[in-house]
Amino acid sequence: MIRLLRNLALDNDASKSNIINPKRSSENTLFEETSYKAIKIAQRRKWTLIGLIASVAIVGLGFLIYNQALTSKNQKLSKEYSLIEEVFNKENLDYQKKLELFKGNAPKDFTPDYTKSMEQFSQFSKKYDTEAIGWQAAIKAASYYISKGLNDKAKEILEPIVANTGRYPLLQVQIRTTLSGIYASEKNEKKALDELKIVEEIPQNPLPNHARLLRAQILFLSGNKEEALKVLNQIISSSDSNSNSASQASDIQQQAKIWLNYLES
Repeated sequence: MIRLLRNLALDNDASKSNIINPKRSSENTLFEETSYKAIKIAQRRKWTLIGLIASVAIVGLGFLIYNQALTSKNQKLSKEYSLIEEVFNKENLDYQKKLELFKGNAPKDFTPDYTKSMEQFSQFSKKYDTEAIGWQAAIKAASYYISKGLNDKAKEILEPIVANTGRYPLLQVQIRTTLSGIYASEKNEKKALDELKIVEEIPQNPLPNHARLLRAQILFLSGNKEEALKVLNQIISSSDSNSNSASQASDIQQQAKIWLNYLES
């Protein structure tokens, strides 16, 4: 589902943060949970982000930006955005040059430093928070900040997008899911669960069971096992009808069964 715009998000290695990474494949979403790993964490009874936010990629945003870029106003914004991209590309080039010096033996913690470009993307997104290209800048910066564990900075960028993207349900689904993960990491269970409930009820959401699975995990990890069991059973007994997401829907049900077996054991 996210192939179309995967290039809008940085290919960050979130394994270096305290976020549990989604299990990656060529077709999965960036928000899928690695259930076995989450259960292992749950057994240790430690609060964690359970993989809600590795990075953000929004289906359909590129097409929206392309359409809006046809106007003179957005052509001007596109040029401004391109200047920041040049800063980003220079930072990446500097990283590649340094990486070559290690001759394949780079330290594990050696990662690109996009501090300057991400700050500029962040400021751009705040300046143009009602424009699609501003949302693109916000997503790029938020992805980077999340990978660095700077969730407050990511939240500051993403929260305004929610208010400005009401007409774009897929944007709402992905951004609200990400914000839910940030709220969960802050141990603000109520706010996290409220966001996921909204995501579940968006009519155009192709995978409402995904939000339910995340909600069940948060309920359990916050001590509400009984409600978590109810939600997991709801997932198993229902199905997401969108044929384009059939494989992902089946994976979500399998993960729900894994969680249910664990909680009932």
